[in-house]
Amino acid sequence: MLDIARLAGGATYPKIVPFLGQYSMLASKHRSILNGLVYPVPDPAYPFLGVHLTKRVDGEMLMGPNAFLSFGRENYSGWGIGIKDSLDVVFSAAFWKFASRNIRAAIHEFGAVVSRKKFLAGAAAYAPALDGARSTPITRGIRAQAMDENGQLVDDFVIEQLGRVTALRNAPSPGATSALAIAEHHVQEIDETMARFTGGASKSDVH
Repeated sequence: MLDIARLAGGATYPKIVPFLGQYSMLASKHRSILNGLVYPVPDPAYPFLGVHLTKRVDGEMLMGPNAFLSFGRENYSGWGIGIKDSLDVVFSAAFWKFASRNIRAAIHEFGAVVSRKKFLAGAAAYAPALDGARSTPITRGIRAQAMDENGQLVDDFVIEQLGRVTALRNAPSPGATSALAIAEHHVQEIDETMARFTGGASKSDVH
């Protein structure tokens, strides 16, 4: 969406920086350790949830995700590099501002990416029974994280009006993306914009 916004004359920032989040599944013999969901206390410095534990309806226990820079917006497995995406990140002054402030956190997260033992230790910190448990990497998600010109991670909606185009340039996930009250607000803004261009009143309802 950001590329479309820029083509429509939108601002350079925020930029989208892809972060990967790896999930693992605990071995079946460890299923009984927990019976519900366990989340760490959020770190207010970052918009990421941190490694948490999720008991699925089939009884399987998932761990994750961690958070580390992805070298491609579609890099859902392995260590592939998206040249265009990577260059867009490394040639951004904002990214280097962010990196200079977060080197220690990046080193810590990288350890959890390359070492399953360190990944598990993140969850064992608040569920000690998991210490030494076995797990298998399963799936990976890519978070489209917006970053402003100062290298700050954006954790709020960013909406830009570009003539008749309404560009939703950042939408925090997961809760805000499913909130009907927020949808109503955005629809009203779009209605008001269209009314200015058509010279008439417009009103939409969200059901």
